[in-house]
Amino acid sequence: MLAAMPARLICALALAFLLAAAAPAGAAQDERTEWAKARERWAEIDARDYSFRVRISCFCPRREFVKVRVRDGKPRAAPRRLRRFDTVDELFDRIAEQIERGGGAQARYAERTGVPRSFSADPLPNAADDEYDVAVKRLRITR
Repeated sequence: MLAAMPARLICALALAFLLAAAAPAGAAQDERTEWAKARERWAEIDARDYSFRVRISCFCPRREFVKVRVRDGKPRAAPRRLRRFDTVDELFDRIAEQIERGGGAQARYAERTGVPRSFSADPLPNAADDEYDVAVKRLRITR
């Protein structure tokens, strides 16, 4: 049965299990559970070619939505400032990092695809002006 499952789905399920097993009770647990369910929905789609628009709002000059294209699971020509946000898997990674730091990501996910629609992060909780918000829209899966 495992041989028939796509590798991405197996990895997503394993990561979801690990996060759930290590999670404390309360709001952080709820966030981990929601993250794991969304990640699983995305893995089941097994999209390799897709595009989406992403906006990073922070203490930075550019705040417009930028179109990102992904082919064979790899980003194509994404601006340098979006390198950590240029695939859906990387968006999930950023959310997981924030949850693990204990800061809460306040993430929202698309109901059908599980794709993160928005989240907030504070990489250095005791530092000023390092916070950022991410918004995603117009996901188009082509394969």
